Amino acid sequence: MEPYKRITKEIRSEVASIWFSSEGETLVLIIKAPLNSCKAIIHGVETEILVGVDRTKDVPIIHTGLRIFDDLENPLLLTGAHRFIEENECLKFILKNQNCSVVIYTELGFPLIYGLATLNETKCKEVLSEIENETNFYHGDFTDEVKRSLDSFDFSIDPTRKFRDAYQIEVFRIGCKFLSWNEVDAHFIGLNQHVNTRLTDLKEGEILEKHIWFSLETIFPFEIFLNPKFKSRSGEKEFVDIFAFYKLGIFLIESKSLSIFSGSSVKNMDRKVLSLQSHIKKAINQLVGASENINNGTDIFDSKGNLIVFKRDIVPHCIVLVAELFHFGDWKEIEDLILKTFLNKKVFLHVFDLRELMSLLKTTDGKKEMLDYRLIKRFEKFVEVQSIHLRSVPVFETSRKGRDKI
Repeated sequence: MEPYKRITKEIRSEVASIWFSSEGETLVLIIKAPLNSCKAIIHGVETEILVGVDRTKDVPIIHTGLRIFDDLENPLLLTGAHRFIEENECLKFILKNQNCSVVIYTELGFPLIYGLATLNETKCKEVLSEIENETNFYHGDFTDEVKRSLDSFDFSIDPTRKFRDAYQIEVFRIGCKFLSWNEVDAHFIGLNQHVNTRLTDLKEGEILEKHIWFSLETIFPFEIFLNPKFKSRSGEKEFVDIFAFYKLGIFLIESKSLSIFSGSSVKNMDRKVLSLQSHIKKAINQLVGASENINNGTDIFDSKGNLIVFKRDIVPHCIVLVAELFHFGDWKEIEDLILKTFLNKKVFLHVFDLRELMSLLKTTDGKKEMLDYRLIKRFEKFVEVQSIHLRSVPVFETSRKGRDKI
């Protein structure tokens, strides 16, 4: 398979990673990361490229990673194993040049911004001295041995992480800076609505809303509405951020995103968790209000003022969809609120992030009925374990990190 086609395929299937590639004579660093992490990179947080060389094997293995310090104590780490000859050659050329183009992808899997990456000269030379003249690096399948080696790379970067049978390998850290950003004006065109956005829009909540709407539009081409309205005594109000339905299901979605571009680019994790939890509580109240409007027969209108007609006697899925759901902090109050709302208000209440939405959509085969079913099964699992931190994991064939396509 041609490198471009292979990388495009991997970008679509991977949750997040980095790739070293070339387009003609242009060297390119490709980053796929969560939406908020992409915005943090653009906002100028510290980042570093990591190169690991595992020489414990008969054939040495190269791993690469990117660490994004949007939180100094808990930076985001993206890693991947090099399994193709051209990856190693592109890495060497980028280290020689000490700069390259950079392209950033969010969870949606298409590029939203381009720029230039410059790498620390001294560190580049240090890594080159280790790998430049060697041609016998590993290339091949993602075997158990390669997986263990990649786990060991992660462990060598952060020994506090737990891996089975991991060992230390040599890791090089290369400081990098990004500049000269050129944005893509992304247009999301649906059958009923057409929206556009940029990654650096200051109305950050709207960026997430539009990402979610576009992700779901292929499943609900005629039955999904962004920012529908209803009329109250005080005037016209927003019903929910996103409203979708079919004959057997109703989906009410409120999106919540922490601000990245306002204030400091690095925020304390405790503050971020508390702020996110506050947003989630507000969204739950908004969704309960929306479900009551449905039960009360309140007329709902689309953005053009047209009445939306739908079947109302269905238990709705009420979804709080955040840009990123943190694993830090105490979430017991939110988990109890989800169960209480389910019992008292008779709605399926979900809280998850954009990454989880994309994982769910990969299992639906484009069918709204399957999304409905997956959400019900996911809620059943939540009731069983009573933890907000659930991940849907599609079964994949072997790829960059053991995953390719369903």
